[in-house]
Amino acid sequence: MELNAALVGAIIMLLICVPVAFLILSASSKDKKVRKTIVQLSEKNGITLNNIDFIGNCVIAVDPVANKLVYTSKRNPTVDFNIVNLQDVKDCRAKSIKQTEKTLDWVGLELVEKNGRKEIVFYNEHDEFELSKDPFVCLQDAKRWEGTVRPLLKAS
Repeated sequence: MELNAALVGAIIMLLICVPVAFLILSASSKDKKVRKTIVQLSEKNGITLNNIDFIGNCVIAVDPVANKLVYTSKRNPTVDFNIVNLQDVKDCRAKSIKQTEKTLDWVGLELVEKNGRKEIVFYNEHDEFELSKDPFVCLQDAKRWEGTVRPLLKAS
C-alpha cells in the first residue's frame, strides 16, 4: 500500500515538473536564438554589443566604443532591428504613463534627438501580444538603462 502511494506521488510530481521544465527550456532557447540574431546583425554593421538585455518584448544593447544603441523586439528581431547613433542624441530619460497611482500603462526609454524623439517600449498595457514583465520592474530597467546611456551622451 505504501508503494502505491509513493508511485502515485511520483507520477503527480512528474506531471507537474515536466511541463514546467519544458517551458523554461523553450524560453531560454528562444532567447539564445534572438541573442545570436542580434549579435550577427550588429556585427554586419560594425557594432560589438555589450550588455544585451531582454526586457519584456524589447531587446536592447549598447556598444560603448562605437557609441551606438541597438534595440529590437523578441518577436521579430530582424525586421524590428534599429540602431541609434548616440552622437545624434541630446538626452535620454526613463518615461512612464500612469493610469492610476498604482498602475502603469506604458514604460519605456525616450531618446531626444536633434530631429525628433524616439521611444523604446519596455511595457505597454494595451498590446495584447506583448511578452512583458511587471510594469514597475520595467520602470526600474528603464531607469537603469537611462543611467547606462546618459554617460555615453556626454562622451560624444
